[in-house]
Amino acid sequence: MVKLFKLNNYFYTTLLQQISMYNWSSFPLVRLLLPFIAGIIFAIYLPFQWDYSIYIILLIASIVGLVTLVPKYNFSYKRTWWYGVMLTSMLFLCGYQFTILKTERFSPLHFSNYTKDSVQCVYARLIDPPIEKPKSMKVVMEILAIKHGNEWKKTSGKAMITLSKDTLSKQIKCGDEVIMKVNFKEIPSPQNPGEFNYKRFLAFHNVFQQAFVKSGNWINTEKNSGSIIYVFANNLQHTFLKVLVKNHLQGDEYAVGAALLLGYVDKLDADIIQAYASTGALHVLSVSGLHLTIIFIALTWFLFFLDKIKFGHIAKAIMLLLFIWFYAMLTGLSPAVLRSAAMLSFVIIAKATRRNSNIYNTLAASIFLLLLCNPYLIMDVGFQLSYIAVIGIVYLQPKIHVWYNFENYNWLVRKWWELTAVSIAAQLATFPLGLHYFHQFPNYFLLSNYLVIPISFGIMFIGIAVFVFCKVPFLIKFIALLFNCSIWLLNSSIRLIEKLPHALLQGISISVLETWLIYGIIFLFVYYFTSRKYKYLVYALTTCVVLLMSLSIQQFIEYRQKKLIVYNIPKTSAIDFVSAKANVLFTDTAFAKDESKLLFHVKHNWWDLGMKESKVISKDTVTNTLFIKNNHIQFYDKRIAIVNKGNESKYINQLMITPLNIDYLIVSGNPKIKIEELIKLYKAKEIVFDSSNSLYYINKWKEECVKLNQPYYSVSESGALVVDL
Repeated sequence: MVKLFKLNNYFYTTLLQQISMYNWSSFPLVRLLLPFIAGIIFAIYLPFQWDYSIYIILLIASIVGLVTLVPKYNFSYKRTWWYGVMLTSMLFLCGYQFTILKTERFSPLHFSNYTKDSVQCVYARLIDPPIEKPKSMKVVMEILAIKHGNEWKKTSGKAMITLSKDTLSKQIKCGDEVIMKVNFKEIPSPQNPGEFNYKRFLAFHNVFQQAFVKSGNWINTEKNSGSIIYVFANNLQHTFLKVLVKNHLQGDEYAVGAALLLGYVDKLDADIIQAYASTGALHVLSVSGLHLTIIFIALTWFLFFLDKIKFGHIAKAIMLLLFIWFYAMLTGLSPAVLRSAAMLSFVIIAKATRRNSNIYNTLAASIFLLLLCNPYLIMDVGFQLSYIAVIGIVYLQPKIHVWYNFENYNWLVRKWWELTAVSIAAQLATFPLGLHYFHQFPNYFLLSNYLVIPISFGIMFIGIAVFVFCKVPFLIKFIALLFNCSIWLLNSSIRLIEKLPHALLQGISISVLETWLIYGIIFLFVYYFTSRKYKYLVYALTTCVVLLMSLSIQQFIEYRQKKLIVYNIPKTSAIDFVSAKANVLFTDTAFAKDESKLLFHVKHNWWDLGMKESKVISKDTVTNTLFIKNNHIQFYDKRIAIVNKGNESKYINQLMITPLNIDYLIVSGNPKIKIEELIKLYKAKEIVFDSSNSLYYINKWKEECVKLNQPYYSVSESGALVVDL
């Protein structure tokens, strides 16, 4: 523990105090990184293949190189604005073009160029460990070849494949090559407003198509061509997991222990994830800088003898690098692990070569390295949060640490204040992104860090001891029991904090612009208190006014909104009536009680719309703006009727002289009724087939609507129906 705090001081105090004396020119890699990142972001949102971009980049690079390297032409280029413009333009174009080259769908060999037929025979390789679901196995596969006509065509590109769960699919492993009959389809866009954009998430991983493959439509060739190192690391991870199982870890203790030590998160259930997220301790469950730092300390201590021999520091650095990257691969190479491993690598190399590195340049170098491997990492939430957290600690922690002087206090008080300063700095740096992505803020993050970080340190060291002494019977029983108890204590602490009143501030929604404005306010206020320059206080207050104006406009729009929303939720009928900042969701009883589905499908939309009062009902109700009785609804001036299974006979036998004029007729639950019978009862401006109906019935009704010239809307096919009243 003492060594860890010393390492933190090395990273976050000594170097940072030096950085405060530097000017902008001290961070050359940061200056080069910014236009490169800008080019990547432009390529992601505005992709365009331009044949001459490479030649333009080479031309600019030649001019920049000529001016920089040839003394004859090196005429005070640092003072010329055009040199800076050319260098920035070259880096921007490099980032843009590199991202286009890394976007697999633009490759002429991409398998989607051959998938115009309905069913294809493909040769594919599993590139990631399979994810086990209750009734299926989800795998990401690289499509190596596709049968086009009577010949096999070499292809490239990845696809998300869902295999029926059976004995064969449960045995598949990373690197296996298979032959499948598939029908590829584009990954659909979000079907409900505010819903998680799974299509964009997979696109950032270069996955653009998906397929479902039934049992019997694929075979395993028994050939494995995966990376030997990756396969070895994956097998070793499963060996370590078996050690945990053998030592009687089960339930949440096994799930958290496997996640904390090995990055294996498949056994984490929604409740334990929510508990850690609600307390601001979710970072503990994903292997990151905290875990790698502990591994680094343990290895440094174990290899201390190398410092006493000639060139021992070089051998030590090589061994540290190899083990850190091996551990990173063992735990899944998540963005947080990649960031930490890359940064630690630069620190180890600098230390081995006896060079003092600037922490900002070290961070920039690690970002460059990772983006050169995968430019789409810039859009990964974990990547963004991990780097923002480190930058926040690097920049803010020294400033927070000097608020109070605890140098005259004992060791425990000093370390408590260091931990407090680090926690506040990291939270201050990441909370705008947390609000934007997750719509929540953990109010007791300080309390959870006081408990979680020390306990997780102990768990890491005890966990390493479990693996080291797993073959020593008289020791392993005691160590495994201690490990189990430590994880139980960690989980119990988290659940206790989660149950405290107002533990989680939830339902906050801010736009991208508002996120940037909040970051601007934080930076300007911090810079004002550091430099004491009055103009930065003016800038900060002006930014606050702009943010308040944005929020006021949003509030004005929310108080004037009136919406009817028919959600697209499989096998479920869900109709939302939104009035200002209150709403009523009329839905099935089962869905009304399913908190996880409510969160995934509708609650994010409620937060985006600024809902303060939400009711979920499954029976008749009356409010100031809504009247629901016997499947007839009046919402403001809109009249709606619902026909569902079980009451269709009532409508068929009902006699009416003239049809009832309504705005929307919602057909729900596969009622056995014909459209021509319905239009005798209701004259609807539009008939809506909600997502509780099967496609078989919907297709039949659509054909009838076309013949009868009746407007219709199919929620299952077109996504949620959103009507602004």
